[in-house]
Amino acid sequence: MATGEFQVMKVPAEQLAGALHGQVVDPGAQPTTVVRRGEGWTVDVSWEVSGELVDWLTGRWQLEIIADLLGGGESRHPSPPVEMTFTPGSGRYTASIPMRGQLVAGTYDLVVNLTTTTAAGTAGALGGFVVISKIVVKD
Repeated sequence: MATGEFQVMKVPAEQLAGALHGQVVDPGAQPTTVVRRGEGWTVDVSWEVSGELVDWLTGRWQLEIIADLLGGGESRHPSPPVEMTFTPGSGRYTASIPMRGQLVAGTYDLVVNLTTTTAAGTAGALGGFVVISKIVVKD
């Protein structure tokens, strides 16, 4: 499982900190770097925010996978991104993004992109990313 960067507001870590993880999982729920395009593979993501300010967070998380085809272009999945409401008192979140049939055959760099919006709908100050190792998508 890859671990990525998590960005928080400019507050001390004991008040608000976070960790973000992501991995490609085959239909048998095993981590992998080679998948078949038409099979039910996913990108599983987990993240946790901790500290004194967790109960004060409001807004929504936005989660998407950025797929960069080597020698080709970039695509984002799903579109629109998955949205999840902040859960006061918990701070732990998980999501599984289905990727069956989303990418053509090739080698990709995958990035999990996590952003936030405030309760007012403006861009939030929390978020992060995880660069997942290269994956190969076969027909």
